[in-house]
Amino acid sequence: MRVRSDWIGQILGIAVFLLGVGVLWIVFREAHQMFTAPLPSAEKSLPKLGQVGIDILKKLGLLVIMTLAGSLIANKGVQMYFAARGIAPTKTLEKMATEASDSTPSEQAK
Repeated sequence: MRVRSDWIGQILGIAVFLLGVGVLWIVFREAHQMFTAPLPSAEKSLPKLGQVGIDILKKLGLLVIMTLAGSLIANKGVQMYFAARGIAPTKTLEKMATEASDSTPSEQAK
């Protein structure tokens, strides 16, 4: 039996995937600008130096969050695309991991 594909779902899946890739591109561009820009001068005062360090940590944290968001969005787009085509994975990585941990060593040897 052939599963009929949904072209609107495929287009939406591709669009969501490209959105995720776009977010990742923005993250890489921002990271490049952040790491190629000269560090702000702390004028050798300790409170100002602490503030500069906190600002850098905030930017790094935002980059990490944006990277995770972009990769999750892109992943969801891939899932939407294949679901619209009627292609479903037989086993997900989570199921494979739980099956591997649930099985005994004698079962794994078979």
